Amino acid sequence: MEEKKVRKRIPKENKVRAELQKEINSSCPFCSNDDVGHFEIHHIDENPSNNEIMNLILLCPVCHSKITKGDISNFEVLKRKFELVTTPVNTDKQDKNSINFNGKVGNAIIGDNNNVTIKKPGKTPKAKYPEGCIGFDSTKANYIGHLIKRYNEYKEFEVGKNGMNYGAFGAVLKREFKIAPTRTIYNVPIGRFEELSFYIQGRIDKTKLARVKGGEHKNYSTFEEYKSDVG
Repeated sequence: MEEKKVRKRIPKENKVRAELQKEINSSCPFCSNDDVGHFEIHHIDENPSNNEIMNLILLCPVCHSKITKGDISNFEVLKRKFELVTTPVNTDKQDKNSINFNGKVGNAIIGDNNNVTIKKPGKTPKAKYPEGCIGFDSTKANYIGHLIKRYNEYKEFEVGKNGMNYGAFGAVLKREFKIAPTRTIYNVPIGRFEELSFYIQGRIDKTKLARVKGGEHKNYSTFEEYKSDVG
């Protein structure tokens, strides 16, 4: 029986929400919706008790639903979060003569006539996933996302949309591959990519919809087919 994760209230939630709203410049980071009053806080690693700021992102309800359904992969969410905290934002919503940096910027020198000169920092930002993890290889990471999305689609056939817990399968994968609660399935070593792929494929093939469609039906793309399609 799967362990149900208990949501813990975010400490100083209004303050955290304000910080996240500033981070996204008051518009959804995926669709640019600016009705920020209705935005929702999403836990990136799908652990509702992990309320670290790097695990939270503010989204419009539509995009939040897409993430839950798997239409937006966890890898895309992580990548977008990384961009938000490391990339300068310059939009029409703010003074055109100013640049707002969400992350820390070293060696910034303010000059005359509202010009800003930024000296290139000595160190580049670290990637979200270190070399050697599946997440470091975007093609392999996206393929895993493709398989997870397909599993959720097939599982939805059995239980219906109202009965789906789209984050549950991710939790199962993390337990199966012994990934810490604060990490994601994309932290699996790249040497276990085939093992992870075959495991998810096997879970898809065991769903009720796969059995209904029969063995002749193609339930997912192979990695080679996926690479060919996206290439």
